[in-house]
Amino acid sequence: MDTRCSVRTVGVGVALFGVLVAAMPAAAGEVLPDGKALMKALSDEITRSMNLQMEDLEKPYFLQYSVDDSIVYEMTANYGDLTTSELRRSRDLYSQVRVGSYELDNTNFTDDSGGFRMFFGGGGRGGRARLPVEDDYAALRQAIWWATDQDYKDSVETLTKKRAYMKDKNLTDRPSDFSKASVVERIEPSVKLDFKRKIWEERVKTISAQFKKHPQVQESRIMVMTGASNTYVVNTEGTRLRWPNTGALLIVTAELQAEDGMKLSDNLTFTAETPNDLPSVEKVTAEIDDMVDSMKALAKAPILDRYTGPVLFDGLAGAQVFRTMFAEAVAGRVDPVGSQRRGRSGAGSLEKKLDQKILPKSFQVYDDPAKSVVNGDYLLGSFTYDDEGVRPERVDLVVDGVLKSLVMSRVPTKKLSGTNGHARRSPGRGTANAAIGNLFVESKEGVSDGQLKKRLIEAAEDEGLEYGLRVAAVRSAGIGSSQANIMAMFMNMQRRGGQQNLGDPVYAYKVYPDGREELVRGLEFGQVKLRDLKQIVAAGNTPTVYNYVGLGMSGATPATAIVAPGLLFEELELSKIEQEHEKLPILKSPLSR
Repeated sequence: MDTRCSVRTVGVGVALFGVLVAAMPAAAGEVLPDGKALMKALSDEITRSMNLQMEDLEKPYFLQYSVDDSIVYEMTANYGDLTTSELRRSRDLYSQVRVGSYELDNTNFTDDSGGFRMFFGGGGRGGRARLPVEDDYAALRQAIWWATDQDYKDSVETLTKKRAYMKDKNLTDRPSDFSKASVVERIEPSVKLDFKRKIWEERVKTISAQFKKHPQVQESRIMVMTGASNTYVVNTEGTRLRWPNTGALLIVTAELQAEDGMKLSDNLTFTAETPNDLPSVEKVTAEIDDMVDSMKALAKAPILDRYTGPVLFDGLAGAQVFRTMFAEAVAGRVDPVGSQRRGRSGAGSLEKKLDQKILPKSFQVYDDPAKSVVNGDYLLGSFTYDDEGVRPERVDLVVDGVLKSLVMSRVPTKKLSGTNGHARRSPGRGTANAAIGNLFVESKEGVSDGQLKKRLIEAAEDEGLEYGLRVAAVRSAGIGSSQANIMAMFMNMQRRGGQQNLGDPVYAYKVYPDGREELVRGLEFGQVKLRDLKQIVAAGNTPTVYNYVGLGMSGATPATAIVAPGLLFEELELSKIEQEHEKLPILKSPLSR
């Protein structure tokens, strides 16, 4: 991965763009409907639905409707020709019906009856339905009613099973299932979007044609997505909320093979508030040339069999380390009733480490979704309200190396209760779980990039090593990843029993005592655990932005941004990736003739 463009990700596709749209503030141009009929239909139906009751079972104690009313343009191109150019208009309803009480309801339960396991987690399983895109009050009420009815039936059935399970297992040591939040009543102006479709179709074709100059590249793709949405949240506590979002995304992906058959891939990802803020064609094509040159150099680089010693993660790699090792762990979540975890707390969170040292003393880590730009780079983890209609707060997670808090939704954990506005819904899923927005990592003792490299060389010499290792980027299954890259990530997780680990280095360099560097490839990290963050012996003072929307085992993840400096680890272990490679193509590319 090339680190010259700070808004770069190694990472997933078109279904995720709704999250990217929701991550940015509004712009001007094409207007979505004012939504008065939609807001009235949501409010009227939620009032009526509080009277839902099946036989002698409970009525709901809490209902919430969230709607993403959006318009999205998407276009792709290969080698100078358009392959898609589409306009999508949709209204997605996410309903949440809670039966029982704040202390005990139908959520946070895993049911394994019938030989399979179903998880009702976070903010409740929730339902998803498509609503009419026109402001027809009666049609909207009908669709909302039907979705709520189905969700209610599921909820009462789940609560019955959960109570029976808890009685059978004599479970008492558990937090409440939900907490209260402040009521918000705010209707912001409807979103506007300025997008010149025909002009952008020509730009996309021109950018994709740049790969005609690079016959070594076997596969390439250009994708532009831009959209606008109004997000609605209505609940029985009294919240009546609508806010606008816009966003634009340009992704370039490329893949080639080394002579031994190893597949190598890289990408460029540009994000902006509006399509007018995306970079010029000239800038993008110049970065494509630089990226391909780096990939060709990587293809010729030797394979390194093994390395144990100090490792410097600089540029994008420093932020990627914290995304992989830290971002999920500081999300305050609970294990569902019925799960069989042992020795872990809060779905893998760091809750048991509260008030303990987890990083070197100089480190400060906080999450602040209110920030939208850092040094000119847009942050995809920015949002005005979370998916429960709560304004996000800045959360000081680590102070002087000590864990002080977690990002929280309205779902309490054993030690923490009360939201700080970090409930986030993954694309296409009704459940909102605690998740980071913009994670900032800083060190009071940060040094320059040149000093970090010098510290790496000194650390390698102290270990009696011929060279140290510098990593500029690691693989991550997210926006822009090639299919081969995503498959490699999942195979890596499968080899490790489903546990997440640092992705393979993309660009890694031997760094010799005289400062000379040699590019190497074909390495993977040994098991790196969160406790290894204590092995950081130095950090930089120049932050890099890593915008990320990824794929996990359960699907896509919310858009986030990690802003972090370079990191020097005292010792890590890497070894040669043991895998078979496909043969090179029999015939050369037609572009090489």
